[in-house]
Amino acid sequence: MEVTKQLAQFVVNHSYSNISADIRELAKLTIIDSLGCCIAGYIEAREECEWIVELVKELGGKPESSVFMNGFMTSAPFAALVNGTMIHSIDFDDTHMGSISHFSASLVPTVFCMAEKLQTDGPALLEAFVVGFEVGARVGRRMMPSHYRFWHPTSTFGSLASAAAASKLLGLDALQTEYALGLTADQAGGLRYGIDKGDYSKSLHPGFAAMHGVMLALLVLKGANGPKGILEYPTGFCHALSEEPQIEKIVDGLGKPYEITANSLKAYPTILISHSSIQAILAMVEEHDLESSQIEKVRLTVSSTAKGQGQNYNPETPLAARLSIPFSVALALVDKEVSLKQFTRKRLHDPLIKDMMARIEIEADPSLNAEYPETLASIAVLETKTKGTLKNQVIYPKGNMKNPMTKDDVLAKYRALCSGAMDRNKSEQILQRLLDLDQTDALQELFDLLRG
Repeated sequence: MEVTKQLAQFVVNHSYSNISADIRELAKLTIIDSLGCCIAGYIEAREECEWIVELVKELGGKPESSVFMNGFMTSAPFAALVNGTMIHSIDFDDTHMGSISHFSASLVPTVFCMAEKLQTDGPALLEAFVVGFEVGARVGRRMMPSHYRFWHPTSTFGSLASAAAASKLLGLDALQTEYALGLTADQAGGLRYGIDKGDYSKSLHPGFAAMHGVMLALLVLKGANGPKGILEYPTGFCHALSEEPQIEKIVDGLGKPYEITANSLKAYPTILISHSSIQAILAMVEEHDLESSQIEKVRLTVSSTAKGQGQNYNPETPLAARLSIPFSVALALVDKEVSLKQFTRKRLHDPLIKDMMARIEIEADPSLNAEYPETLASIAVLETKTKGTLKNQVIYPKGNMKNPMTKDDVLAKYRALCSGAMDRNKSEQILQRLLDLDQTDALQELFDLLRG
């Protein structure tokens, strides 16, 4: 069972011609979504973004790859670190359902910093993105759900995705790619604490995942060796980080279909486990013209993935609030919307929000996971003063692969994210170049625009 070796061979032998037009389109839209999150995050989470930006400025580095939005260049690993952190800073980026991982937050900075360093073309960038996604998601899918008990998959599996993408762009051979995967698996980390508490560690996870993948692939290019067979080894990655890993299934049907087709984009800037509840609540509020003063109690039954997470009733930061089901649902009931502008420090202390949160009860039901394994479903019940008891359920929230955002939806989200952070003309120039990635030989104008 040489699973790590087979994954490395897949990375090396994969041909861009294998990627159909619809998968290329999906990859481009996913990248557009991620960069929109980065552009908005630079403003909405300015303090958190500046911490890592200023540190990397002080550290310096060969000016070979762009830091998005801030106008400077640094080494490829450092650029990956900063850009990955910024993309994930507002928790509005995509989620791969099978592994509960935000892969694009590590993959976009990886393929962009490496493509700029190597002066590669758009098709090569897109292929590395799809291939990296495939590797990270294949491993992640077969290590869940027990992996999620302690670990943040965006960090652990994102590291492998980044290493695979960087190896592809560097043109490493199969043995070198296996070394890069091995070294990166050895360095992988990132605890689920950051999800539960909403501290800065969560934002850093995809940044460090991208940095490790890039740096260790470059180290192998220098001649370094590394662990072989680390995924399947008895004390290796899979056995150490999962109670019942299905290692032999990792390489079954690679690319058939591509794992990126199981990816979900976000319609709300909140933890994904909250989306079905938000959507169910907003629908009832609109249908019955409800005011928050009419609500006596809210009972949410959600997928058991929410057990131990998303139930922070006293968030201390805007990020923690985005990761809180009760806070997000309270916003939906009080404001009748859930958007980035609502997650401010002032709203953390809003008495209306606090009062509504106290009325929300959450029960995690494993039967929802069993019946609907490809989503995070929710059943919402409102006990009201004037309209009796109301009930609604949402199985596949907007953005789920079974209820996907359309191309127009994604572009509208990108434009909305950019509207408060960038001149419209510039954001449209970036957008057009991203839409043309699969036809672009030279990418430097795009990098220059993203650098600001």
